[in-house]
Amino acid sequence: MRRGSSAASGVLMARVTATAATAATATALSVLAVPTVAAQDGTPDATPDVLPSECEAFGSTDAYRCEVHSEAMGRDVPVIVRPALSEGNPKVAQFIDGANSTSVNTWVTGAGALDHLAEEDYTFVFPSMDGFTWSLDWEGQDEVKYETFLAEELPAFLEDGFDVPDGGRGTTGVTGLSSGAYGAVNLASTHPDLYSSVYAMSGLYDPGSPVQRYVFDSSTADRSDYDRGPWDGPNGDELVEEDNPTLNIRNLTMPVLVTAASGVPNFAGDMGPNPIATVFAGGPYEAGSMVFTAQFQAAAVAAGMDNIEFRYDTVGAHTWDTWQRSAFEQGNVETFLSRIGGNGAGGGAGDLPDGPVGSAVEGSGSSGSSGSVTAS
Repeated sequence: MRRGSSAASGVLMARVTATAATAATATALSVLAVPTVAAQDGTPDATPDVLPSECEAFGSTDAYRCEVHSEAMGRDVPVIVRPALSEGNPKVAQFIDGANSTSVNTWVTGAGALDHLAEEDYTFVFPSMDGFTWSLDWEGQDEVKYETFLAEELPAFLEDGFDVPDGGRGTTGVTGLSSGAYGAVNLASTHPDLYSSVYAMSGLYDPGSPVQRYVFDSSTADRSDYDRGPWDGPNGDELVEEDNPTLNIRNLTMPVLVTAASGVPNFAGDMGPNPIATVFAGGPYEAGSMVFTAQFQAAAVAAGMDNIEFRYDTVGAHTWDTWQRSAFEQGNVETFLSRIGGNGAGGGAGDLPDGPVGSAVEGSGSSGSSGSVTAS
């Protein structure tokens, strides 16, 4: 636990084929009531022989819906877990939702992440959190200790319940969008011993900035269940510095990939259920995020952080059309995953950007496909 003042604890808005089993095997497994899945090479996946009592099959997928108890918050937290395809695999990827999180993480429901990632050999976890809580431990709010949950309690659950070696500590990647982008970068800057790869989309990264602090506080007070901001309290000024990835940028010792789009809606793509809101709300939100991302890039350049890479899309509003394209069509999730699994404390195994921090400008065509040109 990082803070001694409480118990241990994003709007700005998201691939294993089953093998046939013999009748005898099916009968034996029915006693355990644990479905089995095989990787494409025929080896069994890493689902434990006895599924944790907190978990049940998640529909017809190879994932499980678990109610993971948080001692820090005194309640259960819904988490979708898709076990790795191989036993003894320590690699974990956490997917953090946007601020409008529901009981099922919208990386699953909005982006189809389980389908996109079905052939990838990692343990994938999709936690659900209360809306507008920013993956933080709130001062004076014991029921909001999501940093402790994600960085301490969830790894312990994966180690005990799914046999993930050491719970993935040092071999975990974290990605998030909108408020979850802040959460991902902040978690990594606070717990660099846990995370070895980061991917953040459409976020904001400096709660010490007056404009960005206003976004945090106003959105949280207006739209969370708690009618207050995450740093309201006598220790707020100290805690907001602890929770500031821009101030703590040198703690980001692992590969970090940060993306944002221009705010120009992709009219040829999925405009969502409310195209008017996509234009007049999603557009400005994303344009603001692009500005905040550029400010974070300036801080990275000033600090000489050559492990942080920035990519900007010429088209995209603050919507799942933008995030799906960035994550899966432009290959950014693949890059993020490839960097997971170094020696901890930022020792990611994948490629690092060469030379000084640069930008990749992604150009989206009418089909949503894109190419990139790298510029320093």
